[in-house]
Amino acid sequence: MTHVVPSREKVKKAGKVLIKEDATTDEFNDAMAVLSQWRALHSYTINTFQAMLRGKVKQLGFKSPIIAQRLKRTPSIIRKLNRFPTMSLSRMQDIGGIRIVLPTVNDVYRLHKEIITIKARFDHEPLLPPVDYIEKPKDDGYRSLHQVFKYKSTIAPELNGLFIELQIRTKLQHSWATAVETLGLVEKSSFKTGEGAEEFKRFFKLASVLFSHHESQPVIDEFANISFPDIASELITLEQDLQIYAKLTGLIITGKHIETSSIKSNEYHVMELNTSDDKREVSLIAFTKAQLELAEEFYKMREIATQDKPNIEVVLIAAGNLKDIKKAYPNYFLDTQEFIKNLKSICHKLG
Repeated sequence: MTHVVPSREKVKKAGKVLIKEDATTDEFNDAMAVLSQWRALHSYTINTFQAMLRGKVKQLGFKSPIIAQRLKRTPSIIRKLNRFPTMSLSRMQDIGGIRIVLPTVNDVYRLHKEIITIKARFDHEPLLPPVDYIEKPKDDGYRSLHQVFKYKSTIAPELNGLFIELQIRTKLQHSWATAVETLGLVEKSSFKTGEGAEEFKRFFKLASVLFSHHESQPVIDEFANISFPDIASELITLEQDLQIYAKLTGLIITGKHIETSSIKSNEYHVMELNTSDDKREVSLIAFTKAQLELAEEFYKMREIATQDKPNIEVVLIAAGNLKDIKKAYPNYFLDTQEFIKNLKSICHKLG
């Protein structure tokens, strides 16, 4: 199968139109069509790459790994283009993303070393060095190892040069990142892009420092000279003032609030989260491997249909069965139990 690939210039132009304030409806719709076509091409690249990764993870014998892939949501792409006006849509590196969650920091670095040195069937090119947010956390507290690859294949050479972003993180780091996204959904603020109230952002910074300390890793620079008991004390006080645990606890979407299709041998899911106060639920529409194009078309259709509904989030993912999906994307089930449990335990140990 040969893929129809729009020119880089056409994709670049579409990206500019998407953030153009005076774009006409026709211009915007044409640009959205190009974006959807460009994004869909990344499904094939991350599929082949994920297959190699699953084999490597299994070979290395990691305990209970989580592996998931997703296509970046259109609102996230447009937000990123607005935040970085000089960025070209054709050069955006995280449209197709794969995430691997492992037990320890040593596991993260061990896997990374393996995959940048192996010669697999598809000889993808790692863009080195990686962006290591474990060694140097982001100012907001985010921690993970990001490695971008340039796709390279003799089977689908027309896709060569497309980017794949691989995120490798620990389960502790994963619980932090998904808690940030969950509270962002509840508070209607994208904390991970710098929005939201300062006191909430301060809370997550403090939590990140405590998690870094627990994993014996570097902390955010601004907290380097503050004792960990003092950080724990401030976090506890802040949590009591903001009632963050109370906001998060009880939000979990249970089995009766999950709608799912009946396809069993599925590869992909279009996942839709509704955070309305009167209808908090998630729906999962499953598609087989052979139905990828249908899944992408349905994803695009639901994004267009819900673009003016801030309470609804839609994403196309592949992460296995329902249990695996819940582990990979707990924020879509408003589940922060691991985050709260870990944070309370660390604060307790620090007295």
